[in-house]
Amino acid sequence: MSKFLATFSQTYLSKVRAKSFMISTAIIVLLIFVGANFDKIINIFDSSEEITTLNVESEDAFYAQFEAVMEPIETDFDIAQNDGEIGDTEALLRVDGMEPLAVTLEADQEIPGSQMNDIEMALGQVQRMMTIQSLNLTQAEAERLNASPDITYDIAGQDGGDGEASESAAEAGEMPDINPLNTVVFYVTVIVMFFIIINYASQIGTEVAMEKTSRVIEMIVSSVAPVTHLLAKISAMISVSLTQLAIFIVAILIAIQLFDFSEIISNFGLEANDQTVTMITYSVIFLILGLILYLSIAAMLGSFISRMEDLQQALLPVTMFSLIGFYIAIFNIWGSADSLLVRISSYFPLFTPFVMPLRAMHEETGQAPLLIGVAILLVSIILAILLAASIYRNSVLSTSNGIFKNLKRIKKE
Repeated sequence: MSKFLATFSQTYLSKVRAKSFMISTAIIVLLIFVGANFDKIINIFDSSEEITTLNVESEDAFYAQFEAVMEPIETDFDIAQNDGEIGDTEALLRVDGMEPLAVTLEADQEIPGSQMNDIEMALGQVQRMMTIQSLNLTQAEAERLNASPDITYDIAGQDGGDGEASESAAEAGEMPDINPLNTVVFYVTVIVMFFIIINYASQIGTEVAMEKTSRVIEMIVSSVAPVTHLLAKISAMISVSLTQLAIFIVAILIAIQLFDFSEIISNFGLEANDQTVTMITYSVIFLILGLILYLSIAAMLGSFISRMEDLQQALLPVTMFSLIGFYIAIFNIWGSADSLLVRISSYFPLFTPFVMPLRAMHEETGQAPLLIGVAILLVSIILAILLAASIYRNSVLSTSNGIFKNLKRIKKE
């Protein structure tokens, strides 16, 4: 145990103290704090200032209509009628003509886009009301003018007609309603997992391959069992990746405590629902298990080679499978969680860490498939570590050039 801890601590501390680790971690933490202040940064470059009062210069009839239309719209400015004088944080809406409606909007500063949209939407409604009045349309005719078409769906495999059947048919062609916060959690999980796998898989493969190519391993195995040495290396690299991940999580928690997220949440609609806790829980589980699985495989592949020139070729399966899993997850987020591709790939161990968080976003998935995915990863991790230990023990002192030569020799043994 002492030899395991010695190798573990030496590898872990050397990686944590490395400049590359510190710089990359600092950059990500800085990006987290920048993202937490995204709305404030935008305001720095946004020269527009919200108006507090919209003064309307018009006849009483138009003002009454405009005020009635603006009342149900949740605006952050007041409506007033005056003779054309405006203050510093005020705007003036002057009516130049009634048929057709022509207005001029004046202000001493740039008006924010959200306030402009409210004003334009209200003017459009007033224009429609004035058009209906000028054409002397009855209430029924006016309602027919704004009515939506009555569509009956007659689609093969679905019931036609009105009511719930037609509604379900209409919904069948629509995009699934996905909670924005769950979507953010999914994207963060998959992207972070992909980049950590690519980064640390290369590092652990290099560690193992460098020891073999420099013949340092001959001195190591004289005092430490090869399997113990490999397991310590794998554990240390997994701990380094989890340390970096923990730093990111702590930075996010600090940012939440220090900065006000209310405006960002309101702008992007980031509100939790019943599936959010399940989504976050399983995302963290699959993230950790995915890192352990891929790093174990990378260590196993690194033990195949005897030359550093073969390292990238040996690690190609890690890059390829992680990239395929990443793309399957990303490009199916707006599709169905029960599609054939998603269901099959979610049970393939190398794709499970990427695809299962996608299925966790949808309530119809249930707990059973998610727990099966966890069990698949646990079994795969055990097999990968045992296989890596066996291969490393049989190839640790091999001087054969080429991956396939080493593989043939290990099979013979």
